[in-house]
Amino acid sequence: MLRPLYEHTQQGWLLRFGMVGGAAGFMAAAVVAPVPPAAVPQAAMVAIATIMMIAGWFWSSLTVRIEAGQLFVRFGLGWPRRTIALTDIRSVELTQTSWWSGLGLHRTARGWLYNVAGRDAVVVGLASGQSVLIGSDDARRLKSTLERAVAEVARRRA
Repeated sequence: MLRPLYEHTQQGWLLRFGMVGGAAGFMAAAVVAPVPPAAVPQAAMVAIATIMMIAGWFWSSLTVRIEAGQLFVRFGLGWPRRTIALTDIRSVELTQTSWWSGLGLHRTARGWLYNVAGRDAVVVGLASGQSVLIGSDDARRLKSTLERAVAEVARRRA
């Protein structure tokens, strides 16, 4: 197997600690909260805490890889993920996300955002006219490697 042109995993420590803290809060509430008929059942609080822990595990890191004519972006254990053919990429630029753009995977005014920490990102413009924002603590190197890989694919196709 060929070595990837680029591979980097960013850890989302704030996201990870936030999820663990929230889960601990729900677990504590499940243990110490009285259980009147109108209150949230303890089993529901434990279930919410468990879901938060699982979500924290899945969403607390972001791996970006360029390999075999593809750009791969994946969270945590591999889901959710996105694969973009380098032939579909029309532009690559550095940007910063706004603080209200947040973390995780969601649609923004500029396109789909994949981010686990920080504000630095690369905007990937696609042939379809859509954009994908990839948050990274290594945005400059990601941009330059991606530009070189896209140019190489275009050169080989010409």
